[in-house]
Amino acid sequence: MSKALQDPGLVSGDTELDEFNTDEVTGLNSYTFADRIKKRVETLGLTGYSERPQLTEDHNGIFVDMKAGDYFNGRLPVVVRRLSLDQISALYSLFTSWFAYLTFQKNMIAAERSEALKQKEFIWSHVRKQYKYYTDIDNKVKKRTDQQMSDEARCDYRFVKASAQYVELNTLYECMLSTMEVAEKDMEMVSREVTIVQTKLEHEAMGGAAPSRTFKSWSARKGNQDEAPAQTARPKVTRPKVARPIISR
Repeated sequence: MSKALQDPGLVSGDTELDEFNTDEVTGLNSYTFADRIKKRVETLGLTGYSERPQLTEDHNGIFVDMKAGDYFNGRLPVVVRRLSLDQISALYSLFTSWFAYLTFQKNMIAAERSEALKQKEFIWSHVRKQYKYYTDIDNKVKKRTDQQMSDEARCDYRFVKASAQYVELNTLYECMLSTMEVAEKDMEMVSREVTIVQTKLEHEAMGGAAPSRTFKSWSARKGNQDEAPAQTARPKVTRPKVARPIISR
Protein backbone atom coordinates (compact mmCIF):
# COMPACT_ATOMS: atom_id res chain seq x y z
CA MET A 1 0.00 0.00 0.00
CA SER A 2 1.42 3.39 -1.01
CA LYS A 3 1.71 6.30 1.42
CA ALA A 4 -0.96 8.14 -0.56
CA LEU A 5 -3.43 5.35 0.15
CA GLN A 6 -2.33 5.06 3.79
CA ASP A 7 -2.94 8.76 4.42
CA PRO A 8 -5.03 10.77 1.94
CA GLY A 9 -3.52 13.94 3.37
CA LEU A 10 -0.34 13.17 1.47
CA VAL A 11 -2.18 13.40 -1.84
CA SER A 12 -2.76 17.10 -1.33
CA GLY A 13 0.98 17.69 -1.02
CA ASP A 14 1.11 17.99 2.78
CA THR A 15 4.65 16.66 3.26
CA GLU A 16 5.88 18.87 6.10
CA LEU A 17 5.05 16.30 8.78
CA ASP A 18 5.92 13.34 6.57
CA GLU A 19 9.64 14.09 6.79
CA PHE A 20 9.44 13.54 10.55
CA ASN A 21 7.56 10.26 10.20
CA THR A 22 9.78 7.47 11.56
CA ASP A 23 10.07 4.34 9.47
CA GLU A 24 10.00 0.91 11.05
CA VAL A 25 13.73 0.19 10.91
CA THR A 26 14.72 3.56 12.36
CA GLY A 27 12.16 3.29 15.14
CA LEU A 28 13.29 -0.18 16.22
CA ASN A 29 16.96 0.80 16.08
CA SER A 30 16.25 3.84 18.23
CA TYR A 31 14.67 1.64 20.89
CA THR A 32 17.47 -0.94 20.83
CA PHE A 33 19.57 0.08 23.82
CA ALA A 34 19.90 -2.91 26.18
CA ASP A 35 23.32 -3.94 24.85
CA ARG A 36 24.59 -0.36 25.14
CA ILE A 37 23.47 -0.28 28.78
CA LYS A 38 25.27 -3.55 29.53
CA LYS A 39 28.45 -2.23 27.93
CA ARG A 40 28.17 1.01 29.89
CA VAL A 41 27.73 -0.92 33.14
CA GLU A 42 30.85 -2.93 32.29
CA THR A 43 32.78 0.27 31.53
CA LEU A 44 31.78 1.69 34.90
CA GLY A 45 33.12 -1.42 36.62
CA LEU A 46 29.76 -2.44 38.05
CA THR A 47 29.96 -6.09 37.00
CA GLY A 48 31.45 -7.41 40.24
CA TYR A 49 28.45 -9.65 40.89
CA SER A 50 27.74 -10.64 37.29
CA GLU A 51 29.24 -14.11 37.79
CA ARG A 52 27.28 -16.85 39.49
CA PRO A 53 28.85 -17.67 42.90
CA GLN A 54 30.69 -20.95 43.33
CA LEU A 55 31.28 -23.09 46.38
CA THR A 56 34.73 -23.01 47.99
CA GLU A 57 36.57 -25.24 50.44
CA ASP A 58 34.88 -23.34 53.28
CA HIS A 59 31.56 -24.83 52.19
CA ASN A 60 32.66 -28.46 52.46
CA GLY A 61 30.26 -30.46 54.62
CA ILE A 62 27.42 -27.97 54.27
CA PHE A 63 25.79 -29.50 51.19
CA VAL A 64 25.43 -33.23 50.72
CA ASP A 65 25.36 -33.27 46.92
CA MET A 66 27.67 -30.32 46.21
CA LYS A 67 31.40 -29.72 46.51
CA ALA A 68 33.94 -26.93 46.04
CA GLY A 69 33.86 -25.55 42.49
CA ASP A 70 30.15 -26.24 41.92
CA TYR A 71 27.89 -23.32 41.07
CA PHE A 72 25.53 -22.37 43.86
CA ASN A 73 21.85 -23.00 43.08
CA GLY A 74 20.31 -20.96 45.90
CA ARG A 75 19.11 -23.95 47.93
CA LEU A 76 19.49 -24.23 51.66
CA PRO A 77 21.15 -27.31 53.18
CA VAL A 78 18.79 -29.92 54.62
CA VAL A 79 19.44 -29.07 58.29
CA VAL A 80 21.01 -25.70 59.01
CA ARG A 81 20.88 -26.11 62.81
CA ARG A 82 23.42 -28.93 62.72
CA LEU A 83 26.10 -26.71 61.18
CA SER A 84 28.91 -25.13 63.14
CA LEU A 85 29.28 -21.40 63.55
CA ASP A 86 32.01 -21.26 60.87
CA GLN A 87 29.84 -23.23 58.45
CA ILE A 88 26.78 -21.07 59.03
CA SER A 89 28.87 -17.92 58.60
CA ALA A 90 30.26 -19.28 55.32
CA LEU A 91 26.72 -20.13 54.24
CA TYR A 92 25.53 -16.62 55.01
CA SER A 93 28.40 -15.15 52.98
CA LEU A 94 27.44 -17.44 50.09
CA PHE A 95 23.82 -16.31 50.22
CA THR A 96 24.94 -12.67 50.26
CA SER A 97 26.87 -13.24 47.02
CA TRP A 98 23.92 -15.16 45.59
CA PHE A 99 21.49 -12.32 46.34
CA ALA A 100 23.87 -9.76 44.80
CA TYR A 101 24.16 -11.96 41.70
CA LEU A 102 20.37 -12.20 41.38
CA THR A 103 20.05 -8.44 41.77
CA PHE A 104 22.56 -7.79 38.99
CA GLN A 105 20.89 -10.24 36.61
CA LYS A 106 17.48 -8.77 37.43
CA ASN A 107 18.71 -5.31 36.49
CA MET A 108 20.09 -6.57 33.18
CA ILE A 109 16.81 -8.28 32.37
CA ALA A 110 14.99 -5.07 33.32
CA ALA A 111 16.98 -3.22 30.63
CA GLU A 112 15.98 -5.81 28.00
CA ARG A 113 12.39 -5.67 29.24
CA SER A 114 12.27 -1.87 28.91
CA GLU A 115 13.69 -2.14 25.41
CA ALA A 116 11.09 -4.72 24.39
CA LEU A 117 8.27 -2.62 25.85
CA LYS A 118 9.28 0.48 23.87
CA GLN A 119 9.63 -1.55 20.69
CA LYS A 120 6.22 -3.10 21.24
CA GLU A 121 4.60 0.32 21.79
CA PHE A 122 6.26 1.74 18.68
CA ILE A 123 5.28 -1.21 16.47
CA TRP A 124 1.71 -1.02 17.76
CA SER A 125 1.34 2.62 16.74
CA HIS A 126 3.30 2.19 13.51
CA VAL A 127 1.35 -0.84 12.29
CA ARG A 128 -1.99 0.49 13.47
CA LYS A 129 -1.51 3.69 11.47
CA GLN A 130 -0.76 1.67 8.35
CA TYR A 131 -4.14 -0.01 8.65
CA LYS A 132 -5.99 3.28 9.03
CA TYR A 133 -7.00 3.48 5.35
CA TYR A 134 -7.75 0.87 2.72
CA THR A 135 -9.05 0.74 -0.83
CA ASP A 136 -12.27 -1.08 -1.63
CA ILE A 137 -13.09 -3.04 -4.77
CA ASP A 138 -14.06 0.19 -6.49
CA ASN A 139 -10.58 1.60 -5.79
CA LYS A 140 -11.98 4.12 -3.32
CA VAL A 141 -10.03 5.07 -0.21
CA LYS A 142 -11.93 4.33 2.97
CA LYS A 143 -11.14 4.66 6.66
CA ARG A 144 -11.28 1.83 9.19
CA THR A 145 -12.73 2.26 12.66
CA ASP A 146 -10.45 2.25 15.71
CA GLN A 147 -11.53 -1.28 16.56
CA GLN A 148 -10.83 -2.49 13.02
CA MET A 149 -7.40 -0.87 13.08
CA SER A 150 -6.60 -2.57 16.40
CA ASP A 151 -7.83 -5.94 15.15
CA GLU A 152 -5.67 -5.69 12.05
CA ALA A 153 -2.63 -4.63 14.08
CA ARG A 154 -2.94 -7.53 16.53
CA CYS A 155 -2.77 -9.99 13.65
CA ASP A 156 0.20 -8.29 12.02
CA TYR A 157 3.36 -10.39 12.29
CA ARG A 158 5.51 -7.40 13.27
CA PHE A 159 3.36 -6.63 16.30
CA VAL A 160 2.99 -10.31 17.23
CA LYS A 161 6.76 -10.69 17.26
CA ALA A 162 7.33 -7.56 19.34
CA SER A 163 4.56 -8.45 21.77
CA ALA A 164 5.84 -12.01 22.23
CA GLN A 165 9.35 -10.70 22.95
CA TYR A 166 8.03 -8.39 25.66
CA VAL A 167 5.85 -11.06 27.27
CA GLU A 168 8.83 -13.43 27.40
CA LEU A 169 11.13 -10.90 29.07
CA ASN A 170 8.41 -9.68 31.42
CA THR A 171 7.77 -13.25 32.57
CA LEU A 172 11.50 -13.77 33.12
CA TYR A 173 11.62 -10.52 35.09
CA GLU A 174 8.77 -11.65 37.34
CA CYS A 175 10.54 -14.97 37.92
CA MET A 176 13.66 -13.10 38.99
CA LEU A 177 11.67 -11.03 41.48
CA SER A 178 10.17 -14.20 42.99
CA THR A 179 13.58 -15.86 43.21
CA MET A 180 15.02 -12.79 44.93
CA GLU A 181 12.19 -12.79 47.44
CA VAL A 182 12.89 -16.42 48.37
CA ALA A 183 16.63 -15.77 48.56
CA GLU A 184 16.12 -12.79 50.86
CA LYS A 185 13.99 -14.83 53.27
CA ASP A 186 16.54 -17.66 53.26
CA MET A 187 19.32 -15.16 53.95
CA GLU A 188 17.39 -13.77 56.92
CA MET A 189 16.91 -17.28 58.28
CA VAL A 190 20.63 -18.03 58.02
CA SER A 191 21.36 -14.72 59.72
CA ARG A 192 19.10 -15.76 62.61
CA GLU A 193 21.00 -19.02 62.98
CA VAL A 194 24.31 -17.16 63.11
CA THR A 195 23.00 -14.98 65.94
CA ILE A 196 21.53 -17.93 67.81
CA VAL A 197 24.71 -20.02 67.65
CA GLN A 198 26.86 -17.06 68.66
CA THR A 199 24.69 -16.37 71.69
CA LYS A 200 24.68 -20.04 72.64
CA LEU A 201 28.46 -20.25 72.51
CA GLU A 202 28.80 -17.08 74.58
CA HIS A 203 26.55 -18.49 77.31
CA GLU A 204 28.41 -21.80 77.31
CA ALA A 205 31.74 -19.99 77.57
CA MET A 206 30.46 -18.14 80.64
CA GLY A 207 29.21 -21.38 82.17
CA GLY A 208 25.56 -20.48 81.86
CA ALA A 209 22.70 -22.47 80.45
CA ALA A 210 22.11 -22.30 76.72
CA PRO A 211 19.34 -19.78 75.93
CA SER A 212 16.12 -20.58 74.15
CA ARG A 213 16.21 -20.34 70.34
CA THR A 214 13.61 -17.57 70.60
CA PHE A 215 15.73 -15.25 72.70
CA LYS A 216 14.86 -11.63 73.19
CA SER A 217 17.65 -9.96 71.22
CA TRP A 218 16.61 -11.51 67.91
CA SER A 219 12.88 -11.26 68.48
CA ALA A 220 13.12 -7.61 69.43
CA ARG A 221 15.19 -6.89 66.33
CA LYS A 222 12.60 -8.56 64.07
CA GLY A 223 9.67 -6.98 65.91
CA ASN A 224 8.07 -10.37 66.60
CA GLN A 225 6.07 -9.83 69.77
CA ASP A 226 4.88 -13.45 69.87
CA GLU A 227 8.41 -14.81 70.23
CA ALA A 228 9.71 -12.12 72.57
CA PRO A 229 9.83 -13.34 76.19
CA ALA A 230 7.78 -11.46 78.72
CA GLN A 231 9.72 -8.80 80.57
CA THR A 232 10.24 -9.36 84.28
CA ALA A 233 8.54 -6.71 86.41
CA ARG A 234 10.90 -4.63 88.48
CA PRO A 235 10.56 -5.01 92.28
CA LYS A 236 8.83 -2.11 93.91
CA VAL A 237 11.21 -0.06 96.03
CA THR A 238 9.78 1.18 99.33
CA ARG A 239 11.42 4.35 100.43
CA PRO A 240 11.49 5.08 104.23
CA LYS A 241 9.47 8.04 105.36
CA VAL A 242 11.56 10.86 106.64
CA ALA A 243 10.02 13.10 109.27
CA ARG A 244 10.07 16.72 108.30
CA PRO A 245 11.74 19.01 110.84
CA ILE A 246 9.48 21.44 112.63
CA ILE A 247 10.60 24.93 111.94
CA SER A 248 9.39 27.55 114.39
CA ARG A 249 8.44 30.89 113.01
